[in-house]
Amino acid sequence: MRTIAFSLELPSRILAFAALSTSRPTLATFAALAALGCGGSNTKPPLQSEGEERPATQAEAESATHPCGEADKTQVHDLHSATETKSFVPCGGSGKHDYSGLIRIETVENGVHIIIDARDDEVELLGKDVRTRDAVIVFPRGKDPKYAVEVPLTKTKTGYHGDKIVFWDDLDKLSDEGTKIDIKVYDHDKKSGQPAEELHVSVTISAGKSCEKAQDENPQQVDMGKKDGRKDLTKEELGAPIAKSNAAVACGLADTSHASICVVVKNGKPLGVSVGMDPKNNKVAACIDRRMRGLAFPSSEKPDVVTFRY
Repeated sequence: MRTIAFSLELPSRILAFAALSTSRPTLATFAALAALGCGGSNTKPPLQSEGEERPATQAEAESATHPCGEADKTQVHDLHSATETKSFVPCGGSGKHDYSGLIRIETVENGVHIIIDARDDEVELLGKDVRTRDAVIVFPRGKDPKYAVEVPLTKTKTGYHGDKIVFWDDLDKLSDEGTKIDIKVYDHDKKSGQPAEELHVSVTISAGKSCEKAQDENPQQVDMGKKDGRKDLTKEELGAPIAKSNAAVACGLADTSHASICVVVKNGKPLGVSVGMDPKNNKVAACIDRRMRGLAFPSSEKPDVVTFRY
């Protein structure tokens, strides 16, 4: 397997233009993000607005009841997908009519958006900890309690709703096995007289196969008895699609940052991509990764490794 190195230093004025052209967050955006703020075990979720609503009808309750999820199954969310990934929460011990939940995960500008809608016949939003209230806790960096982030919950007619953004820098790895996000749902049920029941959901978030893994799976093979009259692709030919992609400007790479790109190419298609950032910036890395996976390269039956640096 040949390795093609290609480097490009962009003029400062181009990167400055990129910074100016990047959309700025509005006050409404900051207000929305503030509303999604991190909550720990000592933070109480917002209460329902004043005024009692009429109870849900049987039809509303039935339509809000979700299938029971598999207890030990890990879902996979494609970081570059334009669609959301749905995961059903394993139902509570009393059955799906006691509790059922749907967790939706989607990629947004600021990271990964987690949305939960639960059907619960008994909702308790008050309590000093998760053992005395309904709660959803997200662990974006493993199960260490210090990384626990609570999803604020709002009571609805049939249960509760909550949403939370896991920001880019809270994701550890973007390719191959990606980042595994653990979600714990604490279902409080006064009737049982027992502490809150823990229900678990796991979702792996990944952009796809890395350059390194693609190299391992596609080693260069040399057949001494076979003659091939076609010339190998040059580094200029293989690097041209990346150079023309304008990825640094489009993804907002700062003038003080550098990106190292590795792409394994075969038959004109990227088989694996890795993007290293200095300093670390998962948002920019994910953007460049997505652009690399969508490029068309010159076609060759031989796998080539193309490296590029901004």
